[in-house]
Amino acid sequence: MIRILDCVVEQHDLWLVGLAAVVCLLASHTALSLHRRGLTDSDHARYWTFAAALAMGTGVWATHFVAMLAYRVPWALGYDTLDTLLSALIAVVMSWGGLLLVRHGRHTLGAVVCGSAIGCMHYMGMAGLTGPFTITWDALYVGLSVVFGIAFTVLAFNIPRRVHGIAGTICVVSFYALAVCSLHFTAMSAATMSYDLTGDSAGLPGIERQTLAIGIAAITILLLALGLIGAIADSYLADRNAMEAARLRLHIAELERTRAELSNALEAAAASSNAKSQFLATMSHELRTPLNAILGFSDIMVSGLFGPLGNPTYEGYAADIRNSGRHLLNMINDILDFSKIEAGRMELNEDETDLGDVMREAVRLVRGQADEAQIQLRTDLDAEVPPILADHRRLKQIALNLLSNAIKFTRAGGTVTASVGMDAEQVWMRITDTGIGMKAEHIPLAMEAFGQVEGSHSREFGGTGLGLPLCRSLAELHDGTLTVESERNRGTVVTVFLPRSRIVRDIAAA
Repeated sequence: MIRILDCVVEQHDLWLVGLAAVVCLLASHTALSLHRRGLTDSDHARYWTFAAALAMGTGVWATHFVAMLAYRVPWALGYDTLDTLLSALIAVVMSWGGLLLVRHGRHTLGAVVCGSAIGCMHYMGMAGLTGPFTITWDALYVGLSVVFGIAFTVLAFNIPRRVHGIAGTICVVSFYALAVCSLHFTAMSAATMSYDLTGDSAGLPGIERQTLAIGIAAITILLLALGLIGAIADSYLADRNAMEAARLRLHIAELERTRAELSNALEAAAASSNAKSQFLATMSHELRTPLNAILGFSDIMVSGLFGPLGNPTYEGYAADIRNSGRHLLNMINDILDFSKIEAGRMELNEDETDLGDVMREAVRLVRGQADEAQIQLRTDLDAEVPPILADHRRLKQIALNLLSNAIKFTRAGGTVTASVGMDAEQVWMRITDTGIGMKAEHIPLAMEAFGQVEGSHSREFGGTGLGLPLCRSLAELHDGTLTVESERNRGTVVTVFLPRSRIVRDIAAA
């Protein structure tokens, strides 16, 4: 060990030795960074491994070259170009082979190959020295140099499996740099140079050794720094991509949880809807049965089928009972129909239907209501409207609802007009009134289920708020639409449009 220290201190320029050590440390760190990227980037592993071998081999060669320039001898030294280049090539190729073995899990064998690459490069480089000298080698120190190089390299490549983080990186870089430097300076301690007059005195004329050393070191450091920066930048981007991927995974997991919650909510809503439908079906039977009795007996009392009631007041009460019962039955029917449509269980019994007949029947049924409210009821039925394929009962239900609404919200002396017509694209039935109307912004509210526009007139006559929504749903079941145009205190126009594709003769022609 003393002999090695004497060789370093007595036979070398120490500042160039320090420069060689810096080059070695930078090369070690660059090679390690590139090698690690190859272990994590499986798609481009072979390119990262080759880049790591290139950094390792050239770093070892540059360390050797700068250290050789630090070696003090009293005569000029020369370098055989072929042997010098071959020594660099050997360092790169053997390092590549060793790193490939490490990448495939054979750490110790790969480390032995990389450590051997240092020795092969060194002694091949020494073989390329030319000048007036001969070299005598001490076999013991030659062997020690190879052992040091391989042993410290094995330690360097096995440390990452036991020490992690920054401490692990420092240990790996330090042990590999120690492998290079210990092999070089032990090998130089094994060499004894003797002056030989018959030797080649060529050398490197015109170039100062220190200047040459600085140039080689600067170029090597620049190349290694570029490689190191590239590896660090790529590692940063890879970490950033990993963080983004983790964030996306968390976002996807959150979306999955939300989807599961929504699915549970939908199932709960479906169960609630089924319960509601079951409740309405049960209640419809329970309510309709007594209502039928109430309506039947009130009709008998009003008509005086079994004789007079004895007091005119009773007749009025019986009429009120009948009218209220009919009103309640109509509301129940509307609620049940709307519930069926919401559940998708409403079925149409379609047949050839005359819109004019539908409107005439509806007008006839509400005529008494209009006369009682002192409202003029008019019709405008286009005789040219051909029969359509539709559910007669449901269209009549639409007309009755719209006519009842129009009469209810029209003051005494007003007019309600029922019309039927067609144009080039559709047939329609329309109810126009001169009633209280509503503001344009209130129309969407009126179209909602159980929605009622606030106002003294609407509160006076009440209702479930299902008339317009039910009519719109029934129209949509017929592939049609329902539109509402209204102006406050000017009246309302409600139109149900049905496509011409429902005209019977057009269907037959098709």
